Amino acid sequence: MARPEEERYTDLLRHLAAPSVRDPAGLADSLREVERLHSMGHITAGQLQDAREAYAATIERDPEQGAPRSPETRVDEK
Repeated sequence: MARPEEERYTDLLRHLAAPSVRDPAGLADSLREVERLHSMGHITAGQLQDAREAYAATIERDPEQGAPRSPETRVDEK
């Protein structure tokens, strides 16, 4: 039996807010899945925004969870 969309969203939101392992690609995939749920009308715009904010907070807290940065954007890190 398939899991309800709201339950999937809750699990994805938890993962975005507090990933158990460092997996930038998996974290980005989770955000894409939330965006897909929103595009299909299964979750609200507010829920999508909450997921984006959770993702951003995770990246801010642990920058290595984010996508690789180009050399041009890393100039300020030296």
